[in-house]
Amino acid sequence: MNKYMLSDIAKFINGELYGNDMTVSNFSIDSRTIRKDDVFICIKGKKYDGHDFISHCIKKASCLITSKEITDINLEEKSYIKVNDTLKALQELSRFVRSKSKAKFIAITGSNGKTTVKEMIAHILSDYKICYTRGNLNNHIGVPLTLLSMKQDEDYVIVEIGANNIGEISPLANIVNPDIAAVTNIGYAHIEGFKSLDNTAKEKYSIFENVKIDGFFIINDEDKYKKFIRKGNKIFFGFEKTKYDKIKKILRNIFYKIEFLYIKKINKNLFQLKNSSAEINFKLLINGEHNYSNAACAASIAICLGFHLEDIKHKLESFEGVSSRLKIVKLKNDIHVIDDCYNANPNSFKVAIEFLSGLDGKKLVLMGDMVELGQDIELFHAKVGKYARTMGINEFLSIGKNSRFASKAFGHNGLHFEDKESLKSYLNNNIAPSTRILIKGSRAAKLEEYVDFLKARKF
Repeated sequence: MNKYMLSDIAKFINGELYGNDMTVSNFSIDSRTIRKDDVFICIKGKKYDGHDFISHCIKKASCLITSKEITDINLEEKSYIKVNDTLKALQELSRFVRSKSKAKFIAITGSNGKTTVKEMIAHILSDYKICYTRGNLNNHIGVPLTLLSMKQDEDYVIVEIGANNIGEISPLANIVNPDIAAVTNIGYAHIEGFKSLDNTAKEKYSIFENVKIDGFFIINDEDKYKKFIRKGNKIFFGFEKTKYDKIKKILRNIFYKIEFLYIKKINKNLFQLKNSSAEINFKLLINGEHNYSNAACAASIAICLGFHLEDIKHKLESFEGVSSRLKIVKLKNDIHVIDDCYNANPNSFKVAIEFLSGLDGKKLVLMGDMVELGQDIELFHAKVGKYARTMGINEFLSIGKNSRFASKAFGHNGLHFEDKESLKSYLNNNIAPSTRILIKGSRAAKLEEYVDFLKARKF
């Protein structure tokens, strides 16, 4: 069980302890869910400042970590640690907790698919004691909270690391200090902050700078930016390349272990994974061919941990996916809603349209805005509309400030809606039987509302 002395914590985070030293186990930054004897860290966010809830939290918490002096406190019963910066204290506290663990640590980043890969590897490792990122708590606060949730009896800890600006991944990866790090792919997500794909690649691959000396890098062999990756033990996953390409990679990393995990499409619903020692044919329960690449990434991680492909196969084939990611909802009159509301960027939208185009029936896209795409945001939206037209999509609906450029680029049967009511009215009166409706946009678009509306609609 995780037990830490307040005096050790105060020393590690460079704080001053007031009150009695004691043993603590659990940590929280949410005043609404704080439990008895938790340590409450007063984080100042965009909307709330944890310091405003000190009087409430001190009733339950055994200790507070704060940047302010607390006067209304009985130091015989409660304690607090005063620091200069509570966010930095949260991160250093998570480093302290991580340093006590004997688990194998896995860090995952990438432009697309990192949450799916994280959930896949958690499923593969589900027979063991694991701790892993819940939801998408993958930023400068979420990563420390994942580490602080450890019970210190884990075999494996899986941490998703996200970023939308340069310089965010490396400090978090430094805290995690992973045994294995994976980059799912390089794409246009958050290009507003990164400015270019070269910068995106440099940022994502910075995760490898913090892998343990004998650790492994998991790399998508389809990406074109591998020149930014330092030398080390590597597994490349992707479609099989030429022998020359393989030899070149081996020579570049001549003093390190290099492995390859190849993907091969057998037919529409069956793929193959093959390495130097084995091969498997497998079929996923989840939709989208891109998820076979995600599966290869997860399988590469498992191989580094000593798992055999045959054991990995059974876990991959029972993986049920992540909510609002190409989830098909079947309605009356053979109408199918493809719920892909979780998030969107130009790369993931292209993949979703490709999936929709492969279905039977009338094909309709309902698009919400994509965000953080910088000065070319209008162009990125327009390209989605053009691509949908070339892929045989029959109708294109949009709502949002920039999605209008997609429906305009789509041309005939491209319709933009200024408000929710007019869009819902259209959906209520114009959906033909056997229509396949892809609903996709960034989190800020909150398109789940239209999935729920269609599910409740009486066809």
